[in-house]
Amino acid sequence: MSEKKKSNTPHPEKQLPSNVVPLTAAKCVGEDCKKKPERAGFCSEHYEWFKEGLLTIDGYKAKDFDKKYHAWLLRKQKAA
Repeated sequence: MSEKKKSNTPHPEKQLPSNVVPLTAAKCVGEDCKKKPERAGFCSEHYEWFKEGLLTIDGYKAKDFDKKYHAWLLRKQKAA
């Protein structure tokens, strides 16, 4: 039986060329938002909206945005 020799070098398709710099998101993924992203590609305000279900992971408003937004506002007012 023949044994395959394993090399310690990673596969060439998994290596990035030395002149390639990975780019990060320059702005929040929320619709029409120009703020710098802080968490998960969202600014702090839109991240909170994402956690509440107001925004999708792509930054678009949820289908039932109005209903969720008003419920979220009421919860914030009661907490204050």
